[in-house]
Amino acid sequence: MVKLIDGDQIFGTLWEIYLEAFSPAERRSRKDLLGNMELDNYYFNGIQFKDKNCGLVGYWVFEEFVYIEYLAMKSSNRGSGAGSKFLEFFIEKFKDRTIILEVEHPVTNMQKRRVNFYKRNGFFYNKGSFIQPQYNEDIKEEVELNIMSYPVKMEKEKLEKTKEILFEKVY
Repeated sequence: MVKLIDGDQIFGTLWEIYLEAFSPAERRSRKDLLGNMELDNYYFNGIQFKDKNCGLVGYWVFEEFVYIEYLAMKSSNRGSGAGSKFLEFFIEKFKDRTIILEVEHPVTNMQKRRVNFYKRNGFFYNKGSFIQPQYNEDIKEEVELNIMSYPVKMEKEKLEKTKEILFEKVY
């Protein structure tokens, strides 16, 4: 069974997973992340599976869609099925909504595996990559991203509107 744990309760543990899972170019500062957690539409939670804290999710709830900004499992829990069970839980939680997330443009084996993981869990890969706006002006690394969506592939107009909302409200 999957449960979400309030990020305020276990922030130190989640921060460690966050630092391990995401490159500096993909991360917010601790201050920015804590600031987002004060917003009404942003959630940063621990993921508990079979009564063990095994990962984290950071997501935004907008009128138009739910956006998973961060999803990571502890390295010791990868391959355990916890990620798929979490997505099943999350899809059920937001069953009447479009869910989107971003993935790196799949060049490396790890990036391709990540895209295939989401595809196996019902997400669609939408063509039309873009460069992620910088979270930190000191880090000049560019991250090329694509949007994946559930339950359907996005039409071009909807994809462009989604990017507009992300650039305006998230970045």
